[in-house]
Amino acid sequence: METRKVQVTGKSTYIVTLPKRWALDSGLVAGSLVRVSYRDDGSLVITPPAYEPDPPAKRLELEDKSADAIMRDIMGAYVMGYQSIEFRADHISKEMKKKIKSISQNLIGIEVVEEIDTRIVIQDLLDVGEFTIGTGLKRMSSLVFLMLDGVINYLKTGDDESLREVISRDDEVDRMHLLVSKQFINRLNLGRTSGADELSLIESFYYRLAAGNIERIGDHAVKIADAFSHTGIPDATLSIRESVKVSQNLVAASIESLRKSDASLANEVLAENDMAKERLSNTISATSATSSLVFDSLSRIGDYAANIAELAIDLSQL
Repeated sequence: METRKVQVTGKSTYIVTLPKRWALDSGLVAGSLVRVSYRDDGSLVITPPAYEPDPPAKRLELEDKSADAIMRDIMGAYVMGYQSIEFRADHISKEMKKKIKSISQNLIGIEVVEEIDTRIVIQDLLDVGEFTIGTGLKRMSSLVFLMLDGVINYLKTGDDESLREVISRDDEVDRMHLLVSKQFINRLNLGRTSGADELSLIESFYYRLAAGNIERIGDHAVKIADAFSHTGIPDATLSIRESVKVSQNLVAASIESLRKSDASLANEVLAENDMAKERLSNTISATSATSSLVFDSLSRIGDYAANIAELAIDLSQL
């Protein structure tokens, strides 16, 4: 490791000389522009203009793979941040092409850019600077709030359209969850850090964990909506509606505690969840099978909100 002395010119300009060998190897001359990146540990990375790494690409063979296996491969490559994913086979069937296109449509920023009988290429066209992990978490929390709101609205009006909206919104929650996961991987890669993302690496990690809990909350909202779509409005409507509202408030408060790193609010969420679980436990034994399933999902939603609150308490220690 080499050391350099910091020099000051004027009253506000700090200058550090670059190692001569590195400058020559990098082709730097007077007037060359270099990129300066900030790291969370306080260090700087200087990148010469000649260093332009090729966009990461992934090649996947389709032979002898099921549609489900291909789906998992695509999602895994997407989350890992590959800009281009190429599929090859001696012959790609129309059914497989249709499946690949369908999966691609469920991934934000992905488009099919090339398609022939033996090869399909999909590309990530999303500018990572346009989307931050914080933005993704905010969108996910808004969606699950609306999903629980849809359940409450159904219990008030009996409108089946409310249930259909709950179920359809879950697809967007899943898409946002994958994008947040992808952005976290990008956040780990110094060369692809978003300048717009103000989260530290530790905060990004905790937000990624929170996003996983929000995605599961969405799954349970769908489970509740699906149960009602088969059985109709239950007898214990008022009790269930009040319980859904409590769960919705727990989720909203847990997200707020995380965004503000508010340990006091997070502890209130944990205390309220304990009381809510006790109420739900007493209610389940006196309800029908469908209502019991709903109360069980609400209990799990409270647990996921509690997980997020615990993450907030951790972050408050930074």
